[in-house]
Amino acid sequence: MAENFQKFSDPKRQSAQPEDNTPPPAKRSVSIPTLSVIGCLVVVLMICLGVSHFVYQTQVLAKQRAQLNELASQRAKITAQNVGLYLARLEDSVAQFAEKPLLLQAVQENNQPQVQQFITTFSQQLGNVVGLRIFERGTAKLDAKSNPPIRFSELEMIGVAERMKPVLTEAAKINDKWLLTIVKPIIAKDGDKVVATVIASLDSSPLSEVLSQNNIGMGEVALVQKFGNEQPQEVIKIASATVAPSVLVPIQDSYWEVRFTPSSRLAAQTASNLTLITAGLASMSLFLVMLAVWFGRRLGKRIEASRDDSKKGAWGAIRAVATASKDVAFTDPLFQSKDILDVEIAGGDEALLALDENKTSSASGKPSGEIVDESKSDIRISETIFRAYDIRGIYGKDITKDVAYLVGQALGSEAQDVGEDTLIIARDARLHSPQLTEFLIRGVLSTGCHVLNIGTVPTPLLYFAAETLRQSSSGVMVTASHNPSEHNGFKVVMNGQCRSEQDIKAIRSRILSKNIYSGAGEEHRHDIVSEYISTIFSDVALAGDISIVIDAGNAVPGLVAPKLFEELGCQVTAINCELDGNFPNHPPDPTVEAHLKSLIAKVKEVGADLGVALDGDGDRLVVVTPQGKIIWPDRLLMLFAKDVVARNPGADVVFDVKSTRHLNSVITDSGGRPIIWKTGHSPMKIKMQESGALLGGEYSGHIFIKDRWYGFDDGLYAAARLIEILSLQGQTLDEMFAEFPESPATPEIRVAVPEAQKFELVQALIERGEFGDGKKTTLDGLRIDYSNGWGLVRASNTSAHITMRFEADDDNALHAIKSLFVRQLRDIDSSLNVDWDQTG
Repeated sequence: MAENFQKFSDPKRQSAQPEDNTPPPAKRSVSIPTLSVIGCLVVVLMICLGVSHFVYQTQVLAKQRAQLNELASQRAKITAQNVGLYLARLEDSVAQFAEKPLLLQAVQENNQPQVQQFITTFSQQLGNVVGLRIFERGTAKLDAKSNPPIRFSELEMIGVAERMKPVLTEAAKINDKWLLTIVKPIIAKDGDKVVATVIASLDSSPLSEVLSQNNIGMGEVALVQKFGNEQPQEVIKIASATVAPSVLVPIQDSYWEVRFTPSSRLAAQTASNLTLITAGLASMSLFLVMLAVWFGRRLGKRIEASRDDSKKGAWGAIRAVATASKDVAFTDPLFQSKDILDVEIAGGDEALLALDENKTSSASGKPSGEIVDESKSDIRISETIFRAYDIRGIYGKDITKDVAYLVGQALGSEAQDVGEDTLIIARDARLHSPQLTEFLIRGVLSTGCHVLNIGTVPTPLLYFAAETLRQSSSGVMVTASHNPSEHNGFKVVMNGQCRSEQDIKAIRSRILSKNIYSGAGEEHRHDIVSEYISTIFSDVALAGDISIVIDAGNAVPGLVAPKLFEELGCQVTAINCELDGNFPNHPPDPTVEAHLKSLIAKVKEVGADLGVALDGDGDRLVVVTPQGKIIWPDRLLMLFAKDVVARNPGADVVFDVKSTRHLNSVITDSGGRPIIWKTGHSPMKIKMQESGALLGGEYSGHIFIKDRWYGFDDGLYAAARLIEILSLQGQTLDEMFAEFPESPATPEIRVAVPEAQKFELVQALIERGEFGDGKKTTLDGLRIDYSNGWGLVRASNTSAHITMRFEADDDNALHAIKSLFVRQLRDIDSSLNVDWDQTG
């Protein structure tokens, strides 16, 4: 273009050209009115297509979907009613059998031949009976060898019937076949006590006919069983090709739902007035085409007339430039002398063009989130208190009221970033927790975020509040958990999710960068304890009397645990349940054997069925048997796995690297899938969410139960589920755990290492340690597995220690593995002092 311009303005060429004002002849082309009409028709075509698509989606497809959903709902409701009637007939038949006076007499007289005759006759009358048994009150026990077997679920149903409470029918998959289990009580003549229970196991195949009734070819029909928060189980399915989403309809007074998914045959029954809609769209399109032609012609003619009027002037302008005439100014933007950025821009265009980013950003009312260089920040806050999954340090040195205020500001701002307008705040019973809580709340309120203060409660109640209260799913717990009395800190849950290490570090970054909002929040209070106890009471059912000793370590669980277990019907003996933030009797860490001495002594003294020790904020527990044997949490997880997997075959169970290797075989033998993972309540919860696991546990005492509960670590709820199993099984705790494998093992051995060196020490061991042909795992620290045992060294995320644990087939192998690890550690740091006796 520049080349053409230079040639056009060459003076020599100017002298050679004749003086002629006539413009050059125009080439033949499509007329402007025609081009204008074509342009308008294109716009109208796009409008017509858009309107047609919109109308088709909203007036045809949407109505067809609604009609199809209504048809599917009607079929699902009818099928649910049919299944409910069938189920009611079965339950009434079994109930009438249990009410027979002669059967009651035979049971009371222990006339087994007559009882068996009743069973045989009724089985023939009822039909489809796989098993029909009668258990006198309190005699039912686990029996995996009977057909059908008696499992935890059947024992629980019998226990409910013995308490004269309604028992809902359940379906269970036994040997790849679904059976219906109906339990009814045999009640004494005076009506005040249950003498025995009838448990009927029935073939579920007749339900297929009920589901198929009037539904063949109309869609896929399935019978689904769902217990509380557990994953739904598909009991029976009549398969068919489907074309739309499913409809779920619950069956009254049962754990079951009917899921109906419509097929194309049912979809064909939907109708829409497509002819009328098509006619309307065609009329609209014709009108718009005619309008486009008329408007396009008028517009084209105006453009053409304007062009004819300006032709002569336009050519004169070009000629003036060619002859270097100063009479005409050429104003094409390519050749103007003024820079475009010098042109004044209207105020409304600045934000649109993003020419003033600072102004746009400040108008949003939110900080930019810029990360400030720490050396340039005027805020000083220790990096070491921001740990792998919480904030924790020594009160007065690392954790102060000023730190609490800054943390409150950061978390109040973060809560608003994730869409929350309220934070739930709670605290433990440490002496400095009230002051830290006060300044934490001040910081939160200063950001414009509201506070729901639930007071002095264990950490699981904060998690429970975040799961159940409508005000918020985010919260902060002021606690240092099991650490000594001079420690304190903050545990955080945000949008129902625990915080990862990166999330915790980001809190400090937000503080240093002053990425803080400003506002005026309001504080409200709420009592969560009664709701928590009521929810567990409605979930956990005991089949007998249980006596329990509770040691709360003078920490905050002492406020709730005795009330909870008394409400469940236990005989409770409470020790160290008076709140004292000095922890005068022992530190609130139940994983140290020395801290369990008073609990063991009290259990033996009162002859209790079990003892439970809770940590400083109630999210961990350790159990003691009547004989005084400590059941470490990894072994406790074996019993929970057996119970949960029995109800949920194939369920995942997550455990940490410090746990016994026998967990793997117990979970697998029970039909579950074992997953080993990093230690820490936060990594464990994240892994459970990723895998969909229903159960998780750590050697440190955190037990995570997603089966019938919310999946967070809760020492109180875990203890409640334990006594439920104990009451149903009819064995002592010592007898129950004698059935599980056990090998010689150490407790958790803590070795003091400076905070700044512990991770480097473990990393050096990973890189330089010589462990022969052992299998190395560096998921969390260093674990070496041999054919006859294993050893672990990892850096503690909560204190200035490295921790070690060892397990082997016998004492000699255990000693050899321990010696090998200590030698390798001392090759790296010869000053390490390992105290193997940490029991007192």
